[in-house]
Amino acid sequence: MNLFNTNKSLISHLSLAATILASASFSLVSSANDITRLIRGDTAQVGTTENYLEQGVMHSRGSGPSLKNEKSWTESTLIFNGSYTWNDIFVESYNESGKGLSFGYHAFTNENWALDLKATTEWGQYNFENNGRYASLNNHGYSEPFTIGARLTGALGEYIVQFEVAQDATGDHNGTTASALLGRNWQVDDWNFHTIVGVEYASAKLNDFYVGISQDRADASPLEAFEANASLNFSSEVGVTYPVSDDWEFRATVRAATISDEITDSPYFSNKDSVATSFRTSLSYEF
Repeated sequence: MNLFNTNKSLISHLSLAATILASASFSLVSSANDITRLIRGDTAQVGTTENYLEQGVMHSRGSGPSLKNEKSWTESTLIFNGSYTWNDIFVESYNESGKGLSFGYHAFTNENWALDLKATTEWGQYNFENNGRYASLNNHGYSEPFTIGARLTGALGEYIVQFEVAQDATGDHNGTTASALLGRNWQVDDWNFHTIVGVEYASAKLNDFYVGISQDRADASPLEAFEANASLNFSSEVGVTYPVSDDWEFRATVRAATISDEITDSPYFSNKDSVATSFRTSLSYEF
């Protein structure tokens, strides 16, 4: 199954889709926040960035492709979520959706759309869904991930849409990712239910840097040489948020993400499942 093989033209397709959507009439949307935070917080006011800081604990269980035969994993971690804006310059982090620390600038905000330029320490939804398992495969001696790019956030009726493009800024591989996410929420008494679906493109340079095996490396190991191509991965999640008190909040999320054959065909992987799933629960305190 190699339905995910694609090329960089997807980036231009996402840009075109964003342009088409921008010409329509939409409801209001916040800027400078991850789409998961926007939907969980039921926030919808342009130009008013939510400044907040919270700390909590998260317990996660999941399964997916792995380097060894064991496909499942369990993890308990501390989480730090927050954002702050000063004169259109912002810093944010949302660990619960796998997002690293981001710095950026509100380049444009109107009644319907927000465009942010940002630099961040993250690579990919599918890496997050598989618990970061493939992030350090083949990059020994190289820099930690650091990218620069742009994020466009808007709303379509009761839905929030978020497009993002990121480019490697370390010079290690010059890889690129592009993503499109669509989500909405339903408020039932104090329970805030939500769903998000998305698609993410990763360039051949990025994939080959992490899971590719050069001929020199293959000659020095029992592994065969492997060159990864570009990939397309799909994700979906369903979650709920409940305010335990004025300061404490409970969250639960079920997620699934496809993992392209362009990743799992690498000889590094022993378990080559094409789907990664997870269940996460958290309890956090907002200061």
